[in-house]
Formats: sequence, C-alpha cells, structure tokens
Amino acid sequence: MTVISAALFGTDWRPGLPGGADLLRECAARGWTVVLTGPGPVGVPALTVAVPGGDPVRAALELVDGVPSHAVAVAGSVREVRAARRAGVPCVALEAGGDAGPELRTAGAAEVHRDAAALLRVLDDSLLARPRAFGPVGAGTGGAGNG
Repeated sequence: MTVISAALFGTDWRPGLPGGADLLRECAARGWTVVLTGPGPVGVPALTVAVPGGDPVRAALELVDGVPSHAVAVAGSVREVRAARRAGVPCVALEAGGDAGPELRTAGAAEVHRDAAALLRVLDDSLLARPRAFGPVGAGTGGAGNG
C-alpha cells in the first residue's frame, strides 16, 4: 500500500509535479494500492481520502484496512513526514514539495528524492518497493540518497 500526498501531484489550481502521474500509474500497474490524501490529478488510478482532516495517513490506512507495516507514505513537506511518523508509516519525501532534503530527513523521512520523476527512476531500489525492509518507524532516519 502506498499513501501519497495529493498536494505533490496537483489539483485544478496547481500544476502537477513532473513525473507524478507516471509514478502513480506505475505503482498501480505493480498492483500496489495507492491512496491519495486529497484530490489528485484526473485520470490516475488511486483511491482518495475525501476529508483527511488532521491525520491524513491514518485516514488513508483506515480507507483500505491497511496496516502501517505494509504501507509507505510519499510526502512533500515536513508536516506530511511527521504525519506519517505519527501513524507509524515509513516515509519517502520529495523535495519538489517545497522543503529541503535535510529538513525532510530531520523530520523522519527514510529517503529523499528530488521529485517524482527521480523516485520513479529508482523505484525498484526505493522504500516503496520494500516497505517491510525499513523496520520500525523511529529506528533511525535511514538514508537512501537523493534520486
């Protein structure tokens, strides 16, 4: 299961992240359940948490009866990384969301990539492809490099 911040991928009032829709499509093609934490781009295969409230990652898990040990969040801000940690879900962060790599790592991101296109290029080696390999959230900030 992949929980993705829809803010990274655009809405009708904001341009989408380069490679964002391609990343979502590839995750779906691999059979992963993708849940967006808000409205995302039209035409991508994903479920959407309609009203995520203050805890979007937990709401996404509840939507699909998911468990933190089988989920990975993709975030674009320190706030979203912290939400993933509170839910016990490891997190991959994208700098294109606005916050810098060191800030995202300090907040608890296990990996930081420049943008969705960079993450897509290393998808097989990323935390998205192996969520259980991460271990318990909070055991360290891990450290795959920037993509």
